[in-house]
Amino acid sequence: MEINHSGYRASDFYNAEVMDALNKRLEGYSTDYATLRRQAEAEYSPTYQAEVDALNERLKGQTLSAQNERQALDRAYERQRRQANETYDRGAASLNNALTARGLGRSSLVATQGAYLEGQRGQALADISRAEADDIAAINSRIAQLTEETARSRQSLAANYAQQLDNRINQLRSSNQSAAVSLQLQIAALQQQGYQAYQDWLLKERAQALSEAAFREQYGLNEDGSRRASSSSGASGKAKSTPTAAAKKTGSATTLSGLIKSAVSGIQSALSKAAGAAKSARSQTSGSKTSGSSGASTPLSGTVTKSIKSKAL
Repeated sequence: MEINHSGYRASDFYNAEVMDALNKRLEGYSTDYATLRRQAEAEYSPTYQAEVDALNERLKGQTLSAQNERQALDRAYERQRRQANETYDRGAASLNNALTARGLGRSSLVATQGAYLEGQRGQALADISRAEADDIAAINSRIAQLTEETARSRQSLAANYAQQLDNRINQLRSSNQSAAVSLQLQIAALQQQGYQAYQDWLLKERAQALSEAAFREQYGLNEDGSRRASSSSGASGKAKSTPTAAAKKTGSATTLSGLIKSAVSGIQSALSKAAGAAKSARSQTSGSKTSGSSGASTPLSGTVTKSIKSKAL
């Protein structure tokens, strides 16, 4: 709440530094979605990113392991092919040598047996290739499964992260709204207190000014404390010359505070004289409680009262 009062804001009752600090603090209680989202992301993003990175690293490690396994299988099956070829090569050579030793090197038996061995070689190599293909397919399937599981895990993490952000944003908005309202009420209360103190001070200043004006009016004083020129003649003219002469002797005009002190001193002197007169009257009438002695004190009391009033005026 802003109190639009230039006099109050320019006075010492308005603490601009405190108000600026409170308003600056009020700006921190934002309800803007983008601002609140950034704040929520700052809280939850590190954990979310760490979980995503862990998933990616796990998939990377498992994929690399499967790829290494596949490369090892390639080498193993290549070795099996080489061994199979070497075995059938040795078998074919042994068969040729045996048939040649028996004088059958040019017979059809050589061709028949050679075709059989080559068929067996092809079957062995085909078996090796099928086994290799099955193993590689299994590895590729495992890699695909790991990739799919990782993708589902990422989606789950992303959904949880989005829900966490929404919940946190709503929580921050509600909290900031409550804090902002509370702080606005505090600012308004401080403003009102300061303004009320300023108003009270103004009333006191005005009351004091009115009292001084009335006093000057009663005693015929100017604002600087000097007496006003009297328009009456005779005795008033004489009264006019008296303070002028006194002013020439003292070298300064009678001030308002001096007159007030003089009036107070006169009142105190009158009270002292009245007290002395009362004491003297009591000593003269000591021991007597007649109505005549009681009546004697009445005019004295009236005289004291008149004297006090006269001095006070």
